Amino acid sequence: MREISEKGGTFSLKHRKWDRQRGKGGDLAHVSEARLRPAAKEEQIENSDFKLFYTDTQTGMAKVCWQMLLVEFNGHKLSLN
Repeated sequence: MREISEKGGTFSLKHRKWDRQRGKGGDLAHVSEARLRPAAKEEQIENSDFKLFYTDTQTGMAKVCWQMLLVEFNGHKLSLN
């Protein structure tokens, strides 16, 4: 992701959403064109080391997802080891 973003390209990803306030989630988010953006520091956003900061280049919106909730990258399924 980092290499693609540094070269100005985009990638696709799918991740599960999580609502911390309600303690539930499960909805699947699909982003067809994303690019990494600079990560926040831990002092700014709690648990930022475990989050993925990206921009949906189709909408221009800045987004965040938990790294452990990623399920697909560029069409390749991901799993936790």
